[in-house]
Amino acid sequence: MNRKDVLLAAILCLSFILRIYDLGGESIWLDEGYSVSFAKMKTGEIFCLQDTNPPLYYMILHWWIGIFGTSEFSIRFPSVIFGVLSVGMMFVAGKQLFDEETGVLAALLMGISAFHVYYSQEARTYSFLVFLTLASMFFFVNLIRRNRISDLAGYVLFSVLLVYAHIYGSFVVLAQNLYVILLGIPFRKEARGILKKWVVGQVAVAGLFALWLPMLLSAMQEVHQGFWLEEPSVGAVLETMMLYSGHLLFLPYIFLAVFSIFSCEKIRRKRGGQNIFQLSEGQQWRVRTVNMESAGLLWVWLIIPLMVPVVISRISTPIYHTRYAISSSVALYLLVAGGIVNIRHRRIKVAVIGFIAMFSLLYVVKTYIRVDKEPWRDVAKYVDMNAKDGDLVLFNRERCLDLTFDYYSGKKGLVKKPFPRDTRFVNAENIRELGPAVGGFDRVWLILSHTGDRQGLIVRHLFRAYAIRHHGQYNNIDLYFFEALPDIASGKEHSGRDTE
Repeated sequence: MNRKDVLLAAILCLSFILRIYDLGGESIWLDEGYSVSFAKMKTGEIFCLQDTNPPLYYMILHWWIGIFGTSEFSIRFPSVIFGVLSVGMMFVAGKQLFDEETGVLAALLMGISAFHVYYSQEARTYSFLVFLTLASMFFFVNLIRRNRISDLAGYVLFSVLLVYAHIYGSFVVLAQNLYVILLGIPFRKEARGILKKWVVGQVAVAGLFALWLPMLLSAMQEVHQGFWLEEPSVGAVLETMMLYSGHLLFLPYIFLAVFSIFSCEKIRRKRGGQNIFQLSEGQQWRVRTVNMESAGLLWVWLIIPLMVPVVISRISTPIYHTRYAISSSVALYLLVAGGIVNIRHRRIKVAVIGFIAMFSLLYVVKTYIRVDKEPWRDVAKYVDMNAKDGDLVLFNRERCLDLTFDYYSGKKGLVKKPFPRDTRFVNAENIRELGPAVGGFDRVWLILSHTGDRQGLIVRHLFRAYAIRHHGQYNNIDLYFFEALPDIASGKEHSGRDTE
């Protein structure tokens, strides 16, 4: 093994350790609950799900949990695998587009990225999406360069898997099409062979994805009927880029990404000439552009999956979220790695790598310390320890009941209800149904998470007939315990509350 092989092996080991650390430490949250719920269905049912996410990840998880079970560690481990595989593919991509040194650095940047470590520890499709993006791009570049049937077959395979992994995979394919146009392939006679294969590939990808299109169109009706995403602000893209890099590394990353197309070469001192910078006595440097074709692909790859969803969200239905656009971060890391390689001064290069590694690892540690996921384990434990048989447990979001609370709660004898039924949005009309829903219960637990009760109507109406004995605030969860008092039952007012 040469030095670069050893470095790559060390990076892969480090990436695995960072992703496996405390993997089952946090509770599953609502989206992970959906993943487990869908994965428990039959394969045919998964494919026909009317969900805005395509079915491929759920099918893989279906097979996985059938063997390894549904513990927090188990359901998240496939994401660890895809996360580490993605780090390996980053080396391949960097070597393919630039050179081995760029590949090693790109693998390092992704391996220690807090953003990627976080989503490699979540039972969702995002690390799988990254892996398939890299695989699709690998065969895409080979197809453009070598024009082989084997590359076309690989491209079609992984691009179909890509769009079946997440709807944002289609924006990666869109970026590839734009790059083909920018290269002028449709307009060059000598590129007709590539163009024919490219058209065949796009027809194949579109045709195979069309099989799932009816389910997507049906699911999109949910989006139009008030999906949870909000219209992205002007600074949404800036915030996304900061999450990709880490806030303190944002400006260095942007500088290095731009620097990826420049090369500074030390030359002998001479008179005249253009693009010559005299940095010190007897030292002159020539700056020239390099890697324009590869860098051009990466800039298209970075921009399109970010900006197209933002534009759609601004003029139509909001579909943008930072984690959905995770494929763009891959292009950013490759550009940054290329920029680092273009630093010709060895000590400066080592200092830059050390600076980035230090702050990246600090951000990873920060993600370990901070509780980001909803602590349903703690909520269920508190209710199980303090509730009595016959208590009513009320949920404003019905799926929080069966997907997350029941995942942890083992107490029997509780009465569990969603309120309101058929929706999580509370208004002046359906709040009238609260009285009959809690009628006959002296002890009521209320759990609010992903709530549609923006005005606090449920708590205010319960307070008319009950005293608040406990209010626990968790990350994105509010837990209330109400108890009816004799004076309330007789119609007298009350003012005391016991909160924590």
